[in-house]
Amino acid sequence: MQLKKTLLPLLIISLFLLPTACTEDESDMGLNLQDPATLYHGITDSVIPVAATYYDDSLSTAGYTAGIFGNYDDPVFGSVTATIYSQISIASNTGISLSDEVIIDSAVMTLILDTAFPVKPDGTAATLHVNIMQLAETLSSDSAYTSTSSLPDNGVCFFDDDVTYSWNADSICLPLRSTVFPVLKQTCSREDFIDRTKGFLLRMSAGSDALLTVNFSATNTRITLYYHTATDSNLRYNFVINSSGAAHFMNYTHDYSGMVIDPIARHTTESLAGGEKLYLEPLGGTKVRLDLQSFLDTFTVRHPYAVIHHAELLLPVHNSLDSNRPVRILALRRAADGSSSYVTDANVLTNPATIKGFDGYYHSDSQYYRLRITQHLQELLRAGQDYGTELIIDGRRSTALRTVLHGTDAATPIRIKYIYTE
Repeated sequence: MQLKKTLLPLLIISLFLLPTACTEDESDMGLNLQDPATLYHGITDSVIPVAATYYDDSLSTAGYTAGIFGNYDDPVFGSVTATIYSQISIASNTGISLSDEVIIDSAVMTLILDTAFPVKPDGTAATLHVNIMQLAETLSSDSAYTSTSSLPDNGVCFFDDDVTYSWNADSICLPLRSTVFPVLKQTCSREDFIDRTKGFLLRMSAGSDALLTVNFSATNTRITLYYHTATDSNLRYNFVINSSGAAHFMNYTHDYSGMVIDPIARHTTESLAGGEKLYLEPLGGTKVRLDLQSFLDTFTVRHPYAVIHHAELLLPVHNSLDSNRPVRILALRRAADGSSSYVTDANVLTNPATIKGFDGYYHSDSQYYRLRITQHLQELLRAGQDYGTELIIDGRRSTALRTVLHGTDAATPIRIKYIYTE
């Protein structure tokens, strides 16, 4: 009798334990260290798509979290000038009141910086000539400004001088002229202040060979007014020029005179054939478009029951030693109406630190960029129609990094590698 009483609880406990042991999930530990292409078995093949370079002249720049300004001359891409247009706002919704008793001592514009172009060692000294002008028109917070948009200035100069810059410094401070004092000394509401001040443009003179990226999400990207009264000294007021309170956009002007890209920039031809080289430049410069329609038609006829398990786009670079090469390249899918959106595979995250050179990052050993396009290719095959796959540089509104890719006729051409089974 005692034995039966002991076995019964043990039997009940084992019934609870057995299902847990049988349904234990397989561990995924270490999978992120594997190359995704090695996880699939089947027939491996590749195709060289039709490819061409296009001018990228419809880039929206309004409200982006970073802005870039300056000038740069490139032996392949010609020259580019970047200008920032921004509002000046106030931190309080209750308005601002600086009475006649206030005596202004100085005003300083602080710009928190993310990157500097071209690539140089940290601390490299440079003399840059910066110009800041007040706008003649109010910058609207709800307008669709693009890379070709611009606003006129009213001739009032806030800053126009040389600045000593230490390469890759975290910030740059610009002591503004006294012409900004009456612009900032107001007694009005927040809306009226923006309307009265209009805004400003920020640029460099042509002799300054640098492009600086401003962090508009940083609260310290602002204008600080230093003042005193008869009874108080060392007073200050911070005006907002960061993205949380002031609208902004960027204008990019390119000069491709004498460059290979010039015909598409002048619209004398729609695209530049990509047999030899393909050109990728940010800041409203160039993009690459791939056409897979011929491949879709042929593959569907030859393999009507095939299943694509893995596909990746390989983009060999023309100059593997280029220090100004972009960090990442992204892929977009064009629709019938000409609009575009990121390929579905962009939603699949991959850590570039554990999977080397994948999801658009540069693969230094093989000297190419490598993008996952498995779902994208599956979708194109199902639809049977391709309106184009576009390649752009990641952060193309705020980075000046650019590259030249091998074309379709090169010894190591741009190509799609895919794995399938019948």
